[in-house]
Amino acid sequence: MIENGPPEDSTAHIPDQASAPDDYDAPLGRKARKARRRAARKVLRSPARTTAKVTATLVVVLAFLVLGDRWAVLYAENMAAEKVQESLKLHAEPEVHINSFPFLGQVAMGNIDNVEVNVPHVPAGPVSVAQVKGSVDDIRIVGSLPSSVKGAVLSKVRGDVFLSFDDLNREVGASQVTLAPGKQRNTVQAKGDLPVAGKKAQIRGRAHLERTGDRGLALSVEDTKIVVPGLLTYTPGKGGGLQLAAPTINKMDQRETEQATGQRLLPGKLMKGGALDALADHPALLKPAGIDPSLIQGLQKLQEPKVAQKMEFSAQLPKDMPGDLRLRDITVTNEGIRAQLSGKDVPLGT
Repeated sequence: MIENGPPEDSTAHIPDQASAPDDYDAPLGRKARKARRRAARKVLRSPARTTAKVTATLVVVLAFLVLGDRWAVLYAENMAAEKVQESLKLHAEPEVHINSFPFLGQVAMGNIDNVEVNVPHVPAGPVSVAQVKGSVDDIRIVGSLPSSVKGAVLSKVRGDVFLSFDDLNREVGASQVTLAPGKQRNTVQAKGDLPVAGKKAQIRGRAHLERTGDRGLALSVEDTKIVVPGLLTYTPGKGGGLQLAAPTINKMDQRETEQATGQRLLPGKLMKGGALDALADHPALLKPAGIDPSLIQGLQKLQEPKVAQKMEFSAQLPKDMPGDLRLRDITVTNEGIRAQLSGKDVPLGT
């Protein structure tokens, strides 16, 4: 029988330590591999950490630069507001907004993109302008920075001048007269109370708004009327006359009144010429209607220029405003009167 195993006298091969399988140094191999992986991760992380630190540093530097630029803008805005208030002799300091970035860079180049100014209550003759809003584009600095700046040139100025009806009602003529938008374009209605011979009459007028030259505007009153409700309406001046209300005519002796005035009596009809004087000469004609003769005498003393003067006004831009600034396109709104302001190459401080 043949046996598969080795003969008994054969010598078995025993492997020495040098040729031992890899499992003998497995613990040492695992540690080495872990160390190598940790080192590789450190190498990979180092560039990312460096980039993050550089980015954070740049962000901080840029933030300080922007903050410094904004502080410079605030300082320049305050200085400009003080100069405008001083030059125009304003009671309140105006608002100045510099819309330029980077501001310091533009200053260094000698040009500033845009500045907005809001000036409240500018004196303009007998009235005050409620508000002047302006925007300036392309401001060229004259002189050398930083110590030899002589001024600036405002290449393009555009703005809005606003006269408030509330202010005009307080400042124009008699305090009883109020102004409001008229029905026609660029017209203003004027109305209020006017004492006449101890009675409270109502004054009505229509005013027209127009430019006076390039730097002013004026409100001239037309069609002034004095109304005594329920009794009469009187229009002073040339072309005016007396209109009697229906309740008044119905109580008067029409035949005698027509003989005295020389005109036919009709409700609302304008009796021109000497009708008012004729009624003043015949006070007995007024008695049935309950009209005090002193009222007619008071109306006789009213003259159109004096009545209109209570509602008229004119306004001019301050004479010491620099450069060629002009008013354009005047319009009447519900709140007041607006006019556009424009100018080119306006010198400032030069």
